[in-house]
Amino acid sequence: MIDYIRAIELQLRLSQKVVTKDCTNKIRKVCGVDVSYNDETARASAVVMDAITLDVLEHATLETKVKAPYIPGFLMLRESEPILSVLKSLKNNFDLLIVDGNGQLHPRKCGIASYLGIILNKPTIGVAKSLLCGNIKNNSIELNGKILGKVIENKKGKKIYVSVGNKISLRNAVEIIKSLTKEGQWQPEPIIIADKCSKREFHHKIS
Repeated sequence: MIDYIRAIELQLRLSQKVVTKDCTNKIRKVCGVDVSYNDETARASAVVMDAITLDVLEHATLETKVKAPYIPGFLMLRESEPILSVLKSLKNNFDLLIVDGNGQLHPRKCGIASYLGIILNKPTIGVAKSLLCGNIKNNSIELNGKILGKVIENKKGKKIYVSVGNKISLRNAVEIIKSLTKEGQWQPEPIIIADKCSKREFHHKIS
């Protein structure tokens, strides 16, 4: 049984450790992660790409059992273990992790991107497909009087919601996500490819 009270306490505690300034000068390799589901099976994929050319350097997919239901605000309980497992299988190191989920744009300012960023001690960016919380004003997303995210909208009107995970500024996070998003696309390329890989047939499994 999941102890959500302890999970809330953990999120609140970790939210105080999030670093919202740029902690790296050069980002050469970026990693995108995503998780797909089939009944009680979680399939996590990680894709490492060249930050400039967007060439795929490595991808890995692992299969695990689902251990928590989907509850908004508690995605870390459902996806952090599959994501951490697949990241461990990578041969390439990476400078930045992009997560299909929220970072600081979260009721307790600690979404899955922030959780992973603190655990891994790496720069991370949260890129969500839907708005979890906050109010939008001029493409900024405010929560309790603070700007915690930005909206990026493509020419077709589809939106993503970008927030700091860890060890990066919101301004730089937005610029990086824009640079990784191809013309006409809705999401950054590392997330698009990770999503596709997570839905393919898998060759590696862990219990």
